[in-house]
Amino acid sequence: MGELQFQTSVAPTGNFDQLIELMTRRGPDDHGFWSDDLYCRLGFRRLAVIDLSRDANQPMVVDGRFALVFNGELYNFRELRSELESQGVNFKTAGDAEVVLQALIRWGKDALNRFNGMFALGFYDVHEQSLLLARDPVGIKPLYALISRDGVVFASQYDQILAHPWSERRQVSTEALGLYLRLGYIPAPYALLEHTLMIEPGCWLEATAGGRLRKGRYFRFPVYQQADLQGDEAYEAVDAAVTSAVRRQMVSDVPLGTFLSGGIDSPLVAAKAVAAGNGQLKAFTIGNGDNTLDETDAAGNYARELGLNHLIEDYTADKALTWLDKVIDACNEPLADYSIFPTMLVSCLARRDVTVMLSGDGGDELFWGYTQRFGPVLDLATSFRSPRWWRAGRRGISRLSRSENGHQLPGWPTIGDWYRGIHSRISDRTLANMFTTIPAWPEEFDLFRYSGWKQDDTAQWLRWNELTGHLTRVLLKVDRASMYHSLEVRVPLLDREVLDVAARVDWQSCLDLAGRTGKLPLRSALARHVDFQSMDKLGFSVPMDEWLRGPLVPVFRDVVLGRMEIVGLPIRRANLETYFTEHVEGQADHSRWLWTLLFLALWSDRYLER
Repeated sequence: MGELQFQTSVAPTGNFDQLIELMTRRGPDDHGFWSDDLYCRLGFRRLAVIDLSRDANQPMVVDGRFALVFNGELYNFRELRSELESQGVNFKTAGDAEVVLQALIRWGKDALNRFNGMFALGFYDVHEQSLLLARDPVGIKPLYALISRDGVVFASQYDQILAHPWSERRQVSTEALGLYLRLGYIPAPYALLEHTLMIEPGCWLEATAGGRLRKGRYFRFPVYQQADLQGDEAYEAVDAAVTSAVRRQMVSDVPLGTFLSGGIDSPLVAAKAVAAGNGQLKAFTIGNGDNTLDETDAAGNYARELGLNHLIEDYTADKALTWLDKVIDACNEPLADYSIFPTMLVSCLARRDVTVMLSGDGGDELFWGYTQRFGPVLDLATSFRSPRWWRAGRRGISRLSRSENGHQLPGWPTIGDWYRGIHSRISDRTLANMFTTIPAWPEEFDLFRYSGWKQDDTAQWLRWNELTGHLTRVLLKVDRASMYHSLEVRVPLLDREVLDVAARVDWQSCLDLAGRTGKLPLRSALARHVDFQSMDKLGFSVPMDEWLRGPLVPVFRDVVLGRMEIVGLPIRRANLETYFTEHVEGQADHSRWLWTLLFLALWSDRYLER
């Protein structure tokens, strides 16, 4: 974390050491502090992965002028190091942080677009009195900031922002709260308190001690791009990119393993790791004995074919209460993805043996894997040849098409509005029944702003929407759960090379619309390594509907129904009680939103009241 003051007359915050200690789990191996004694202070906790020597500790400083804190990994650091050495740079360490520092010194913000990795960084120039903050292209690593009249604070954890003195008496942002209640997370650039933000993926923020602020973007995954890779050519290009990405991301000076599900993505990453020479690779899977959710059998089939050292651990309903406090501890900002329970458990299991894990996240978003969401809307887009056809026809479509999760396609003004409904956990009408006032959708929030109708354009927009929106929540969950156990998780399918290739692939080479099968290039790549291949992805989740009819019922009654308001919103208790009773008695499944509300109440009691 770090702090840049806009004026030297501001008294230094006395709890800076305590703020740094809040991220001890994120970096248990070392801690460091640096200050220019005027404007800037930087603190760091290190999880040592590459170059375990003390020379690689941070904050890292060159010539007393340039200082860096860098959270994450740079996978192409060796290539960039060679280029910098050819320009006369001498390196003192064998790791990637020094390469990042020297690249920023030589190339400035242009270096960001040359980095292939996952990262959040703060780079300070003493002479210019300027601070540069930047986040990786897809947002694998978190980065928060508070902007006040006194200066800028930045951190990897939001609780560090909350605990900083400049956050005192700041109000909850109604826009951010409204997004959380509807979506179950707060997407960047929003954050819960006013004048705080999460740096968006692929973006930078620059501040000077004089109070000047500038924002910019160095990477944006294209919404639309003319496809030039189809069929077998696309399959070969994707396979080559994934092979290179996995090999690149296996560089580590500490033990490395892999998550293993019963789907396609993590088995493919594991297969590529084995092919790259890691024959003793440990793989970790969580099961629950529920046939509708448990993937251990399929994961076991993959493990046997690949020769993996496979470790499995089950979770049961009684563990829900045991892990509830840990989940709240791990999520230092509101995040209502209840698949964090198994993610926490598998991270705990893996950390007993390894420090670095490979994950299969990103495959569904990049290669049209969410067929239950994509299928109905693309079927509908096939039927219309103009916007007028869409507007005239959507009223009568209910007889013809209904999405697999129960949401009707018609009744929404645009495809974007319908997709917003799919991703919303509760309708605005129901939300209004629960609270006396509800925050409106932010006017500038454009994630679901889409009025197109052509099938090709719609397919590309759907991919962009999932990558920009849903994937953000997935990556937040994985980061919080893994770093709670001091476990680094790498995501080869979101490697920069894979991103660039995926943007060129034709959607029809990824998605069999009639057969409702997606990720065809990844399936083709996996078939080169194993005979078994699962067709049904069960999902990495928990039976929250049952938990909210069982062990979590008294918790909900005490924490939610026992209060008059939540984060400043007055509750209509009678209406909420009716809604909860419908769920408990099995009349409906309201588990997604009930958990969203329960998590917010537990989180606010832990962090805001503190």
